[in-house]
Amino acid sequence: MSRKIWLLAAILGLGGCRIVSQQELADLKSPPNPHMASVAQTWKNTLVPQVVRDARPLPELMTSLRAAPDFYSACKTLGYRSSDENPCIFYVSVQGTVSRLDTKSRSGKMTLREDSGENVVVQIGPTLRGTLLRDGFKGASYQDFNDQVLFGEYGRAINDQAVNAIQAAQLKEGESRLIYGVFSAWDTPQTVPEITPVQIVAREAAQ
Repeated sequence: MSRKIWLLAAILGLGGCRIVSQQELADLKSPPNPHMASVAQTWKNTLVPQVVRDARPLPELMTSLRAAPDFYSACKTLGYRSSDENPCIFYVSVQGTVSRLDTKSRSGKMTLREDSGENVVVQIGPTLRGTLLRDGFKGASYQDFNDQVLFGEYGRAINDQAVNAIQAAQLKEGESRLIYGVFSAWDTPQTVPEITPVQIVAREAAQ
């Protein structure tokens, strides 16, 4: 009797089978991560608005950092750290005049002469170093991936969105720009760290 029941179950199981495509088979073996599937939407609707909302003007942020009793408390009140293994991420806005564009390297840089007179270096790519944008995003963490390789791909995908925004800005020397971005630090910075931007706009458009 048990053999007949087993055969019936096998027949019913076969009756419900269907041919799947190679992509469906790959997805069954490794389901696509929802964060990876919506990077562009996350960038536009969540990540950029978060940085813009939390950004502090550069002079104000640097003054507050140096006045804090210790870096731990400064990070807690002024920045964001997703885990103890990561540096603290700070959200910043800076405005001034583009004094130099260095595009000879793939890790290109822009120097912005800030209104206070400070020279601020901003990454412009097309290769952005680091994962500051990913690590500073409060809407996703490593626990959402549990895969170091996939988490790394997520960071590169976010950086690609930033590069698209930088290229769309069509930067030129002598122009006045407002930049929203992030920088990281393990301790109170003595000079302004290099900034990774999420949004670059003309000063006239921001006013």
